[in-house]
Amino acid sequence: MTVVLRAARLLIDSSSELIEDGLVIINDGRITKAGSFRTLNGLVTISQGIRDLGNVTLMPGLFDCHVHITLDPSKVNTTTASSSLTDKETTALMISNCSKLLDAGITTARDLGSKGLLGVKIRDLINAGSLFGPRLQVAHAPITVPGGHAHAMGGVAQGIEGVRVEVRKRANEGADLIKVMSTGGFMTAGSHPSQARYTVKELEAIKDEAVKFGMKVTTHATGTQGIARAVDARLDSIEHCAWINGQNTKFEESVAKKIVEYEIAVCPTMNTACVEHSYFCPWDSRQAIVSNLTSLRQAGVKMIVGTDAGIPLCHFERYADGLTVLADAGYTNREIIASATDIAASVCGLSSETGKLHSGMAADLVGFEGNPLEDIHAFSKPVFVMARGKEHKLTPIAPVADGAMATAKEIAERLRKGAGLPAQFTDTSISV
Repeated sequence: MTVVLRAARLLIDSSSELIEDGLVIINDGRITKAGSFRTLNGLVTISQGIRDLGNVTLMPGLFDCHVHITLDPSKVNTTTASSSLTDKETTALMISNCSKLLDAGITTARDLGSKGLLGVKIRDLINAGSLFGPRLQVAHAPITVPGGHAHAMGGVAQGIEGVRVEVRKRANEGADLIKVMSTGGFMTAGSHPSQARYTVKELEAIKDEAVKFGMKVTTHATGTQGIARAVDARLDSIEHCAWINGQNTKFEESVAKKIVEYEIAVCPTMNTACVEHSYFCPWDSRQAIVSNLTSLRQAGVKMIVGTDAGIPLCHFERYADGLTVLADAGYTNREIIASATDIAASVCGLSSETGKLHSGMAADLVGFEGNPLEDIHAFSKPVFVMARGKEHKLTPIAPVADGAMATAKEIAERLRKGAGLPAQFTDTSISV
């Protein structure tokens, strides 16, 4: 089946010039040609017809490189709430979350922490065409130390042989990549985000074992020592990268230089929570978060976009919120687009499949009202989404509820004052 789309503006990839009056020709879910209407119009037959999207900027579909599709962001104690669901209820939640990702224009996502094997099942149903959703790469439960961050998900291991066993287990279960908790996290009882939890040797063992199965390794690393160990082990990407040392944050230029030298990607997980108050670094100011991002950019660190969707306040459809934080840190709109499309595709090993509107690639497209190259807020207004050649019926993106924002502020203020977490968080994990 051939589909022909026309749009007022067309961005073929993050490095190309914006084409006025663009045309994309799609056949059986793959792009045949993309370019100007004037150039390509002669290739379209009368029987095929042209669908004119109007005053829209059409561009490659987006990546969210850090989501948790088994979690419900509307729940304060999201991990505990998800663990009480039956498989049937969790599957329904995952399907809903996948639809919300599409609502934001996300056509590829990495699921970086979920309990059980439902992530693989949903991924396979999507790949088979039995379920419509974004392309998924799944990591299963993160590998973590006993009592470590997100240990409730079940991926506990320690020692070199212990972590190797966990990698092999995930490979045998069909995971696409490995996630390891190099540090503690904000909201797992007994865990602190500045604490390094694995040695360099253990992390190297995880990487070595993953390579045997053709898998990449990403790591949750909020504390400086854990970041440094992950870099020395040459893991493939770092989530959060918050440079927390005790109760403070300080960017470490020497470590950042190694990140660049080893070509490690960083996913700083900017999201709705970072717009007002942040789980990412709750005792520090938003200004410090922006400063850290600015330092990463100035150091030349390869950045990919991810939101941590699924944790409280971080809704799957509100992808655009975090992009405004990146813009405040000095990233240009074109740099943000690159980090959300072709750079992310490269990090995920999907450069030949998606991230650009090139001939032969999957028809993953998103159309925005306005021009995202000029207006960062245009990302909040998707009006057309197509994943692998199939159009998604959009649901309007709702504002964040006042109660949810109030909860985020309460948590942030309590942590800043050293008052600890509210009682409902004593057995949960967020910012995972």
